[in-house]
Amino acid sequence: MNDKKITVNFNHFVRLFVSILGICLLTFIGQANAAISQSVDRNEIHAGESFVFTIQIDNDSGAEPDLSLIPKEFTIISNSQYQQMSYVNGRSTTIKGWKIKLSTLNTGTITIPSINVGSEKTQAITLNIKDTSDRVDLQGQNKAIFLETDISSNKIYVQQQIIFTVKLYRAINTHYARLTEPTAGDSIIEKLGDDVQYDKTIDNTRYVVTERRYAIFPQQSGELEIESVNFTADINDPNSRGNNRFLNTTRPISVNSKPIKVEVEHQPTTASSPWMPALEVVLADRWTPVTEELTVGEPVTWTILLYAQGLSESQLPEIKLPKVSGLQFYPDTPQKERQINDRGILGQRIEKLAVIPSKEGKITIPAIEVKWWDTESNTEKTATIAARTFKVVAGEATVITQNEPEQIGPIVEQPKIQEDSVPNYWKTAAIGFLILWIITLIGYIKAGSKSATRLNKRPTKNQDKQVTLTESQLLKNLSHAIKANQLEAIESCLLKWASNLSTTSILSLGQLVSCLTEQSVKDKINQLQSSRYSENNHQFEANISKSDLEHIASVLQTNESAKNDSEIPPLYS
Repeated sequence: MNDKKITVNFNHFVRLFVSILGICLLTFIGQANAAISQSVDRNEIHAGESFVFTIQIDNDSGAEPDLSLIPKEFTIISNSQYQQMSYVNGRSTTIKGWKIKLSTLNTGTITIPSINVGSEKTQAITLNIKDTSDRVDLQGQNKAIFLETDISSNKIYVQQQIIFTVKLYRAINTHYARLTEPTAGDSIIEKLGDDVQYDKTIDNTRYVVTERRYAIFPQQSGELEIESVNFTADINDPNSRGNNRFLNTTRPISVNSKPIKVEVEHQPTTASSPWMPALEVVLADRWTPVTEELTVGEPVTWTILLYAQGLSESQLPEIKLPKVSGLQFYPDTPQKERQINDRGILGQRIEKLAVIPSKEGKITIPAIEVKWWDTESNTEKTATIAARTFKVVAGEATVITQNEPEQIGPIVEQPKIQEDSVPNYWKTAAIGFLILWIITLIGYIKAGSKSATRLNKRPTKNQDKQVTLTESQLLKNLSHAIKANQLEAIESCLLKWASNLSTTSILSLGQLVSCLTEQSVKDKINQLQSSRYSENNHQFEANISKSDLEHIASVLQTNESAKNDSEIPPLYS
């Protein structure tokens, strides 16, 4: 009896142990093989539309899905993560998931392969992406949303402007709307201004039209394809209201434009270089101040303007300036601007120059020409600034210097003209007074008067010192101006100091340069003058050294000595 009872108890213990072991194994297997799933939010997907790809796993191992396995045909728009925890009969359950928003412009069958999440893998999903038309029909309403595209020409030259226009028509409200930018192979594409929005009625249907324009510049010849433009948005779906007629759900829609092909031709062999295919080109200029007469050493501003309809400002060439004897040009940095109008881009190039005459007389600036290709008439044309002649007069200081000999001449010659009319007795009296004055002066000197000697010496020293201080002060002022890098002060002090070393007034830096022999010093003075009349003169640093000033002084003094040696004294008064 007892043995039988022990056997029953032992069998009951074995069954209980097996049951517990089975539960543990099932729990372990469930944890080791956590459930993982994948899904998409809808079955019908069109190209350009977004959809949500969901991955969910029944535990929180800390692993993340390997999204690099998603094919390149898809664009990952966003990636969000969620986590849910629950307690049932004392047991906790954790669910972790990821919602990945994707889109693709491709059509046909595309497969999302297995995605790794730690040691787990999702099942592959095959999607059939349907083609998207250029319109959306809704509840019997034809063309509730549609796209129109247009180009200015189907046949153009390389680097010529094409205007590409996109018009989006909407008869219903949209949410989260997005219109992609156009692409066109090897081309430069620039948006023309802001979008234009207006209303238009077609077949008794009112549309809100959004118009957007682009300028496209093909960079190589051949066939060019302007690819489809895609519009995506969410619209209210009245079929998904459910029990609440006031609560609408939305669904995404996608609309594609049709691609356009353009024939791009080579640059004509007869066209000039640089190549400028445009609708219109204008070359103009203005002078400030407006004048027909220039003055030596005084700058005037010459502004040259180049306008090109159908070209960007970066396509406009540098304007070639003629070389004119007697004129010095100091160009500033060109200004490049643009305007947007109905014909596309209007490129502008504005060049400002300081023009300084260096000699008197009549000076003619030759005509300036820019050749361009008229894309409307398919011929080469020339934009021109006509030649212009100026009368150049001497500066004010030059006129005074030239008039000085004319004033001195008559004063010197007047006593000689009257010399024969002076009576002899007056000559005798004058000679007598002169002899007496000389005798008195000799006696005064022999007396050895110290006070007279001091009085005679001091004025001489003071006079010498006064001359030396004047030259020294001019040089000192020039040095201070160079150290402070004040270009206007440097020019003024340099001209005053140089004029003091020469009997001829030096009115301009160009006149000073013509006197010099050392090329390095000439270059520095030319750079000073160029920067002096430039808008960016604050960026220039004058580097005139002491040796440069010594060279200038030496050249001017040598010129004066050579001038004095070469002067032949007059034979007659």
